[in-house]
Order: sequence, then structure tokens, then C-alpha cells
Amino acid sequence: MSHTSVEIQVMKDYQKSIDPDILDFINNFPRTSTAYITVGFLSEAAANEIQSLTGMAVFGNRILLDKNGVQHIEKRHGVHGEQDQSMKDVNDIARIGYVLANYDTIDFHNEYAQGYVDSNGHLAPKVIFSKRIDGTYYVIEACSDSKRKRNFIVSAYITPAKKESNPSVPDNAYAPGLRPKRS
Repeated sequence: MSHTSVEIQVMKDYQKSIDPDILDFINNFPRTSTAYITVGFLSEAAANEIQSLTGMAVFGNRILLDKNGVQHIEKRHGVHGEQDQSMKDVNDIARIGYVLANYDTIDFHNEYAQGYVDSNGHLAPKVIFSKRIDGTYYVIEACSDSKRKRNFIVSAYITPAKKESNPSVPDNAYAPGLRPKRS
């Protein structure tokens, strides 16, 4: 699969975007007294999109990664992930700020985050930021319109890029493990 020059630049920018403070937080959070780290702030465009999707005014909110977010990411998507191992490289977690600052889309699927509330005490809506980085990086964020102006990352994962396949052979033509070997 070939990439455009713009796609290649995005991949290079992504690779360079490791935040050393986030990396330190991830590597030391069991020993740190800090319960969370700020990974960014909602841009005006992102706040407008979230308000359009959820009805919540979240202008100026800080985006935080806390111990719960790190533990969830590692449990579901880390080295021994229950779902996948897409976040086994902690550097990918430390690039989360880049994804939030340079997202492609924000979606809302009418889902709400357990443990995070809005100004009325209701469960906070979860929005999904996505960024193509070869595959697609997703960040799930609990949004709050409370006076504290804080959104929390509840999860993050990466899906691999779709590989070009032979159009003459349907994807499900072979049972798992029975695909012919390539020479």
C-alpha cells in the first residue's frame, strides 16, 4: 500500500510526538502522588463539535489522563490486553496529545462513561476522537460541563490499516490457518 506525501508526513509527525511528561506519568503512576496529567486542552473547533454532538458546552476544558484511563488502556489494549495489544508500546499512549490536537473526526454513539459525571450528576457522554496514522488511533473521552472544566480519557486504541487484498479471493474464502502459504 502506498501513501501520499501528506500521509507520510502525518506518520512522521506522529512518531515524533511522544510527550515525555505523559511517558513519565505512565511509567511511574503507581508511585506518583499525581492522580492525573493534563494531555491537552479542547480546541474551539473540538468544543463546537462536541456541543453539536452532545449538547454540552465544554469550551476551554482540559483533557486529563488519570490512573483509571491508564489502567483501562493497559488492561484492554496493552501487552497482555484482553481486547488487543494495540497499545503495548507505551510510546503510543504518550502520543495521545498529538491525536487529540490533530484529530480527523469526533463521533458520539450515545454512550456514557461509568464513574464520570456532568454538572447535573448524570453520566458523562463519551466522544471518540480518531486520527489516521497509517492505521487509525481512537481516543475515547468522557466530556463534562462541570465548573472544573475537565474531560477524562477513558480509553485509547489503534486499529491497523486495511491491507490491500486480492479482489478475486473473498476475505472469508479460507478457514483460519488454512490460507495457502506464499512463496
